[in-house]
Amino acid sequence: MTPKLGCVGLGNIGEPLVRHLLLAGYEVLVHDKRAEAVSRLDDTLAEPVENLKGLASAADAVLLSLPNSTVVEEVVLGRGGLVEGLSVGKVLIDTSSSRPSSTRAIAKKLTEKGADMLDAPVSGGVLRAKEGTLSVMVGGRREVFERCSAILEAFGGKIFYVGDHGAGHLVKSLNNLLSATTLASAAEALVLAQRAGISPETFVEVINASNGRSYSTEVKLPRYVLDGSFDDGFALGLMVKDLKIALETAEELGLPMFVGSTLGQIWQAANAQGYGAEGHTAIYAFLEELARPKKES
Repeated sequence: MTPKLGCVGLGNIGEPLVRHLLLAGYEVLVHDKRAEAVSRLDDTLAEPVENLKGLASAADAVLLSLPNSTVVEEVVLGRGGLVEGLSVGKVLIDTSSSRPSSTRAIAKKLTEKGADMLDAPVSGGVLRAKEGTLSVMVGGRREVFERCSAILEAFGGKIFYVGDHGAGHLVKSLNNLLSATTLASAAEALVLAQRAGISPETFVEVINASNGRSYSTEVKLPRYVLDGSFDDGFALGLMVKDLKIALETAEELGLPMFVGSTLGQIWQAANAQGYGAEGHTAIYAFLEELARPKKES
């Protein structure tokens, strides 16, 4: 039988995720505390459910697409939360970017109820979410991963089993650490090129034909930075959160992160300067602002 699915969190990633699950033939129950987010799925067969316990009780597997671990913990373990409806054989699949330690704690509580959990964070942004080609990094028991693989394939282009509970969330944070590194470096180089009188379009074209290219130069700069829109669908503040996850995990393991620590300071400074709610490609705007000549008083 095709499992009935529940989805909590219908934002930039959650909404297209639901649409692809529906296209794959799943019956999908949805919940979001924002009525406008639920109403965006009015053109589909998604069935809204007002409370979390009811959604978990009716679904065989519940997928989360939420901002951070604090929200995940509240939704799963809070009063009236999903845990009250999750029972033997059911699976919680967290596609959010969460702290590995939090994920392991939630998985332990669900195991006590006979339920299972997979951390299955995604990468690829809004564009690939709409295409249904996200990369999915999965942590949890392998047999549960294999049982849920068809669900993940509905919205994932490439799916990787990376280890036990929390491993998926750690790999996702490290992926974003690398992504943040190339983006900040590319943005800084672009600022310098422009200051030297080089056309930004020419600079990006040259880099993308050379060995300095990256996903940041090939996609993010031309699509979201050159036109000054920064509307990439992933908030700068969320990137800061993911960097913190990676650096905190390194600290827990006693590993130095020389480049990562410096990078974290750059992104945290941008967040502190008010760029947190903007798309993460606005790191360019922050670096460009720093580079402007100071006016004499």
